[in-house]
Amino acid sequence: MATKEQWYEVRMDPKLDEDMGKLAERLGKHRAEVFHRAMRLYIAVKNRQLDQEGKDPESPLRVFLEDAHSKTEVTGL
Repeated sequence: MATKEQWYEVRMDPKLDEDMGKLAERLGKHRAEVFHRAMRLYIAVKNRQLDQEGKDPESPLRVFLEDAHSKTEVTGL
């Protein structure tokens, strides 16, 4: 079974691009990896919002970033 690769070009707001670059530098990671992880988090948050809308629209959405050392709540979404 052959798979077809798809390529997308993403253009960011210049300020967002600058912020991503600073974050990548601070984390010692490549800019593309930081962007990829940020997009995965964004998609996960949007999916949770959609799931929650069907349950209780008045219930606040709580999102956490968790690794082996800590659990941090993301606010302001």
